[in-house]
Amino acid sequence: MRSGLLRGSYIPTSANISEGDVVETSGMGGIYPKGITIGKVKSVENTLNPLDRYALIEPAVNFSKVETVLVITN
Repeated sequence: MRSGLLRGSYIPTSANISEGDVVETSGMGGIYPKGITIGKVKSVENTLNPLDRYALIEPAVNFSKVETVLVITN
């Protein structure tokens, strides 16, 4: 995998996903709120198994440069 990219796995074959799409948190699961930008799809990679495709995602943040994180609640 290319350095610095994220891998989005378990993408349903029915999902319409393409290069340039913005990836955000869904809010499902109750851990992260809906709408936090994760990054942009750089490419969608198909394997020999059509059920095993994945997306390479360029993060919205350069994590190597993050020094401080502040969490604000209400």
